[in-house]
Amino acid sequence: MMSDSSTTGTTPQGGAFRHGLMLVVAIAFLTVVGLVLPHGDSGEAFRDWFMAHSVFRPLIIALWAIVIIEGIAGLFVTNDAWPARLRRLLLITLLPPLRMISASSQPRGWLWLPGIGWKPVGEETSEQLEQKLALPMVILTLLVLPVLGAELTGGETLENHPRMALATHLTTCVIWIGFTMEFLWMFAAAPVKLTYCLKNWINLVIILLPLVAFLRVLNLFRFTRMLRAGKLLRAYRLRGLWTRLWRLALLFNLLERLQQRDPAKYCAALEKKIGDLEEELAELQAKLAEHREKVVPRAVGNEVE
Repeated sequence: MMSDSSTTGTTPQGGAFRHGLMLVVAIAFLTVVGLVLPHGDSGEAFRDWFMAHSVFRPLIIALWAIVIIEGIAGLFVTNDAWPARLRRLLLITLLPPLRMISASSQPRGWLWLPGIGWKPVGEETSEQLEQKLALPMVILTLLVLPVLGAELTGGETLENHPRMALATHLTTCVIWIGFTMEFLWMFAAAPVKLTYCLKNWINLVIILLPLVAFLRVLNLFRFTRMLRAGKLLRAYRLRGLWTRLWRLALLFNLLERLQQRDPAKYCAALEKKIGDLEEELAELQAKLAEHREKVVPRAVGNEVE
């Protein structure tokens, strides 16, 4: 399991302006990515227009360059070991949106959060973040309902209503960006990363499905260029498995979040978790007692000898 050791030492000071500025850059990069990803049955015309626009590539390159340059400069303003600094630099260079939660100059075991400042990675920070994000994420997830309504009832007519199609695509883009930002922050604050991923696998599905669908579109684009049959690309619609899975994941997540907002159901779920943990604790205590019984005779034998 991946986990962060307990943080020791004094709280890092300063860097609020720099980290805030880079947070804006990372979110801008994430927004550009979100705009070109397929999130459902709408927005194909907008995505094609945006990716073909003269500002698209320069914008991506500029944002990427800012992240890399700031990362290189940050190598010289931290006391961490060089392998750790270079590892963080490589991470944000390959995936610029990760600059939201990491930096080459960021001390190990600490996380900078907007409006909060430096917080140690661990259970307390994770719970604080969860409380702050709970209501905004429920509101954001509720946007799924009008989107699904537009796509399910509109169907083919979305192509004949470009404004409605654009509004649907932008809304789903906002939902995807919100889920991605929440997951990154909660993942960074979690004391055990793998446990958080396993517990929130549905969020990973929501984030990764559009990326997988986009890669399939790129592969098809190369295929159509080889065959010189551009109509195949337009015929390829994400109304099949990927779209249905994404809708299902969003609805499942919405139900889960609404359940957490219901005190009675949430208490029942917590009681069940406590019961499961108590059972696991009882098993561990039984194993410990069993091994202690094996240790005691050995100790007595050694004293006799």
